[in-house]
Amino acid sequence: MSGVQWNRLTAAELRALTARDAVVLLPIGATEQHGPHLPTGVDDFLAAEVCRRAAVLAAEHIGVVVTPSVPTGLSEHHMAFGGTLTLSLPTLHAPLRDICRSVIRVGFSRILIVNGHGGNMTALNALTTELTAELSTPIAFASYFGAGREVVRDTLETQDGLMHA
Repeated sequence: MSGVQWNRLTAAELRALTARDAVVLLPIGATEQHGPHLPTGVDDFLAAEVCRRAAVLAAEHIGVVVTPSVPTGLSEHHMAFGGTLTLSLPTLHAPLRDICRSVIRVGFSRILIVNGHGGNMTALNALTTELTAELSTPIAFASYFGAGREVVRDTLETQDGLMHA
């Protein structure tokens, strides 16, 4: 097997992963300003990299594959700062719904949407509830930054002014 990234695997390798009941990770981020020191794709880059690294570690034990990331999310609250791309709620839901449908049609049955942007959380909660019922397949989401909540809290307590990015 050549890796864990969907778009670097062959169709045969993906079929082999469906036979192993592999978990599919679908990263989603945002494209928005992050101050003068970071590129606008930080949320997308981090979500995709967290998925890739987690998949490499988990692949020793279970089948895991990572889809290409969805780089744009709900960022209306960042528009005034410049450099931001945002989607409407229906526009965000449409590609995620279609990607999940495609993943299921290929033969996978477990999907975890991995979020890298706080502004997507409410939308993803609603979408995964709808999709689980609509597609009769468990689809969940998690924000990667939630897993390290205690470390982030401790860091914020020791750093003055450390906030978004």
